[in-house]
Amino acid sequence: MKRNILDEIVAQNREVLELKKKGMPFKMIASLAADAPERASFTDAFRGPGIHVIAELKKASPSKGMIREDLDVPVLAKSLLDAGAAALSVLTEQFFFLGGLKNLRAAAKTVAIPLLRKDFIFDEYQILEAKANGASAILLIAAMLNADEFKRLLDFAHQYGLTVLGEAHTESELETASSADLVGVNARDLKTFSTSLERSAELIAKLKGCGKPIIAESAVRTHKDIVMLQNAGATGFLIGESLMRAADPGAKLKELLTCC
Repeated sequence: MKRNILDEIVAQNREVLELKKKGMPFKMIASLAADAPERASFTDAFRGPGIHVIAELKKASPSKGMIREDLDVPVLAKSLLDAGAAALSVLTEQFFFLGGLKNLRAAAKTVAIPLLRKDFIFDEYQILEAKANGASAILLIAAMLNADEFKRLLDFAHQYGLTVLGEAHTESELETASSADLVGVNARDLKTFSTSLERSAELIAKLKGCGKPIIAESAVRTHKDIVMLQNAGATGFLIGESLMRAADPGAKLKELLTCC
């Protein structure tokens, strides 16, 4: 059977991770993570009134190809902070998204707001990398982890003071994802990479009353989209492509945050 895109991403990154472990042993990266400074609370960024946006720094994607060839992380991070971003998401996956941990480090040096390491995490080593390179939070994707794996990585992240955004894109994944500190609902089907805001809104509505911040992820392009998802129950929004394709991402974020 032909593997889907998610399988391909994970398989390729597993091979590279084994090489990384040889270059920097687990104890060494664990020591760096333990000594890393604490950053602003990721969870607190989504409490209270208003529109809370995680602005994503993303160069490319498997479905859309190159999105922003010149990804000047310090300039973009400062611009998005000034425009009102509550937090930043930094893509670190290198093969399909053309990201890297260097982008996470650059963002951490530039802004004090919380940072999410956006990647396909399946190993404790990746969590240590996140902490050591300036992340406040990591993403755990229910579609690629069983319940036991998800809990193991969630607990490990907490040991190092990291917040966890659990991601679901189907109803069957909600229970696993909602065990995290924040619950993300991805409008993108991670097997086909198609998107549906309507499906996302339906899943978000099922999470009302969970007591945790609910983050709408992917396919948000207008203020109207934000309002629709807010009405469904979203308390935060992860927005990447529409910002990264804009000539001025900061101006685009301001446009998304205002009604007219």
